[in-house]
Amino acid sequence: MDKLLEQDLYGPVRDYLEGLGYQVKGEVKDCDITAMREDELIVVELKRGFTLELLYQAMDRQRVADGVYVAVPLPKRGYMAPHIREMQSLCRRLELGLIFVGFTQRGVPQLDVAVHPKEASAPRRDKKRRLAVIREHQSRTGSANTGGVTRKKILTAYKEQALRTARLLRDHGPAMAEDVKRMGGPANAAAILGRNVLGWFDRESAPGGRKYLYRVNQKGLEALELYGDVL
Repeated sequence: MDKLLEQDLYGPVRDYLEGLGYQVKGEVKDCDITAMREDELIVVELKRGFTLELLYQAMDRQRVADGVYVAVPLPKRGYMAPHIREMQSLCRRLELGLIFVGFTQRGVPQLDVAVHPKEASAPRRDKKRRLAVIREHQSRTGSANTGGVTRKKILTAYKEQALRTARLLRDHGPAMAEDVKRMGGPANAAAILGRNVLGWFDRESAPGGRKYLYRVNQKGLEALELYGDVL
């Protein structure tokens, strides 16, 4: 258990939530895991230990989610370990859910929901932030990120769209923004190319001088190589 990392908890928690019918994404707007089913938003924070930092993070996520869980490794002594009851009692008082993740000697994950969060009844305290989390969650086309990962490349919805645009320009050559959309690019291809926030694209005047042709530059090609395993 001492070598267990936060990202090791992600798979079992993801599988549990997907089994309940949620769409699960990792690393969304600082949340380790977001899960949505219709309009319901669940957040899970992962940690190697039951700490004050974990509780602070989880309480902050209550500002945007309908329910918040904390997920930690099951102690070596299981439910005979000290302070298990205190952990459960504290989570109930804070209206947080508590998930224990254990592994058999063969590495098979075992998940136990010790406490379910109390259903949120008070109005959201930060509707703008909640909406931002939901939009980012829904904009992701897959679940490339592993929740709990630090110091690793995170694929945001915007970056995913920019990578799709770069890949089309790499495969088909220079094109105008509307051509990128016609080839299956994102709906906001014109904004991605025009603003060029990530610096992945170069442009030149198209014939007639009224529009621009865009091409992916070396920085964009390097990004495609870097994120090739998660696209």
